[in-house]
Amino acid sequence: MKLSKNDVVLFSGDSITDGNRKKNMDCNHIMGHGYQYVVAGRLSLDNAENMPKFINKGYSGENAVDLLKKWQEDVLDNKPTLLSILVGVNEGSYGYFNRLTPDEACERYETNLRAILELTRKELGEVKIVLCEPFYCPLDPTDHSYKNTPHPDGVEEFFERPDTNDPEDSVPYRIEVNKKIRAVAPKLAEEFGCIFVPLYDKIYEQAARSRMEYFVWDGTHPSIAGHMLIAEEWLKALDKA
Repeated sequence: MKLSKNDVVLFSGDSITDGNRKKNMDCNHIMGHGYQYVVAGRLSLDNAENMPKFINKGYSGENAVDLLKKWQEDVLDNKPTLLSILVGVNEGSYGYFNRLTPDEACERYETNLRAILELTRKELGEVKIVLCEPFYCPLDPTDHSYKNTPHPDGVEEFFERPDTNDPEDSVPYRIEVNKKIRAVAPKLAEEFGCIFVPLYDKIYEQAARSRMEYFVWDGTHPSIAGHMLIAEEWLKALDKA
C-alpha cells in the first residue's frame, strides 16, 4: 500500500493492540509487540521514502466506551489518514461481572462503537477506517499450561495463564456476547464505509492445523502466530480495498 509524507496511521484498541507498548519515545517499544508492529513495520519499510508516521493508542483492559472517552485526544487530535480499530473482547468480561444480559452487553458495544465512528466521520471526513472483527477463543479448561504455545517452558519469570481462574459460567456468556458483537461489527463497517477485517473464522481455520493455544494463548490474546495472522489479514483487506 502506498503512503504519502502526510500520512498518519493510528491503531486503536484494547490490550491486543496495546502490546505492552511504552508510553514514551522509546522507539524500540513505542508501537508495542503485536500485529500493529508487524503492519507498521511493513508499511514503513515499503514507504520509507515518504516517511509516514505511525501511532499506537491501544490500552490494556479497555472496551469501546473507554476508547470513546479519550477519542478526541487520542485520535481526532492526531488527525490520522488511516485509522485501525480492534476492540470488543473485553465487552464479554465487563458484561459478565456487571450482570448485563448478552443483548445488553452487545447494545453497549454497538452504541459506543457507533459514537466513535460518527465522531470520526464528522471530524475527519473521508479518513480511511479499518475495523477489525473482535474474537474470543476459549481454550481447554482442563489444561492451563503453556505447553501448546509457540514457546518452550522454562522462562525465569512464570505466571498463571490469565484464563486459569475464569468462572466456569463466564465462558458460555462471553462466547454468546462475542457472537453478537461479531454480527454488529461488519454491519457498522458497511454503514460507515470502513474496511472490515474478518478474523474469527480465520483464527479457527489456522488453529485446526495445531492447537488454539498456538494462535491465541489464553483465549483472548494472540500469540506470535496469531498476531502474524491478524497482520496478514489486515494487509490483505487493505490491498483488496
